[in-house]
Amino acid sequence: MTWIFGVEDLEAFEFGARLCASGGAGDTYAMSLLTRTFLERSEGVTIVEANELVPGDVVVSAGLAGSVMAFGEKPGPADAFFRAFESVAANFPGCRLLVCAYEMAGINAYAPILIGAALGLPIADLDGMGRAAPGLDLTTFALGQVSMSPFTLVDSSLRSVHFDGLDPADGERSLRLLMEVFGGWSAFAGYAMDADQAYATGIRGSLARALTLGREFERSRISPGAPTGAVQRFCAAAPGVDYAGRGRVVHVGWEEPTHAEPAAHARGTILIRLQGHHEKFLRIEAQNEFLLLIEDGMVRAAVPAGICLIDTHTGRPLLTESILPGYSVEVVVLQAPSEWQSSAGSSMLNPATFGYRIPLVESP
Repeated sequence: MTWIFGVEDLEAFEFGARLCASGGAGDTYAMSLLTRTFLERSEGVTIVEANELVPGDVVVSAGLAGSVMAFGEKPGPADAFFRAFESVAANFPGCRLLVCAYEMAGINAYAPILIGAALGLPIADLDGMGRAAPGLDLTTFALGQVSMSPFTLVDSSLRSVHFDGLDPADGERSLRLLMEVFGGWSAFAGYAMDADQAYATGIRGSLARALTLGREFERSRISPGAPTGAVQRFCAAAPGVDYAGRGRVVHVGWEEPTHAEPAAHARGTILIRLQGHHEKFLRIEAQNEFLLLIEDGMVRAAVPAGICLIDTHTGRPLLTESILPGYSVEVVVLQAPSEWQSSAGSSMLNPATFGYRIPLVESP
């Protein structure tokens, strides 16, 4: 089945994209405005479900590589995303081209919509993460042996670099080396797939899921008594979403990586005192994203599941770097996509991937 994503869907989609980001993937404000501009000029973009792909189709993933904070400070032109996509697409003349996200979360959830609206291309409803993750090599595409190459990076000054012959791990290392020259971020296009590869390795229905989550939250807010109880109503109605509790942030601490681990990310610990309990806390371990949720000394949720902190007053999912003591938040857990729950998937994306070596015994 195909359907149309229009400008009227952007508000609900933003909530879903932020929720799926698990605290990472950047502030969506600038990318949402950029996408709105191109959607308003079009009649919407066609969304193609993964089972509707046909032989001869080529799906190219796109998004932002590097620092999402750098993009927020200097968004750059939309042309960077278009040029990156067109550079990779040029390798497949005569094929029907579709675009998808490599990460259906935060800023990167918008990239295929932006490209599709501007270039008149359909969007394949799939991605390679189903949540936010810190590296382009941490994808179900890579898990399924899809080549990341050829891929192209285009910076905010429209300088480009094209890569070929690199596996995902080498590709990730190479693009990280370029980020300082590129000003911290670049547009990315790569992981070109045929129809069978896209269906077999992608997380299917991820764009529709983000939009559905946003629509479900909108419905929860206009129910009697909104906004009080909106998040609880949302969790009760949305499949694969669990309510973990409401409370006040009482501690936020960050540790920078040591000289012995220069490639590591800063690690944060967030403590939330649960409402109505003086001595009961939720503890969240974070890096670029929220990665572990611990309650009563037991792991309640862990990456690849999504862990989200929603501002009680605004109903906005919060970014890791925006959490401050005193915030009133509600904690929500998103079930991990099934692709990450396989033995191969869980070996690629798990707490140990981020340096947390703990026994994963889930609380009841």
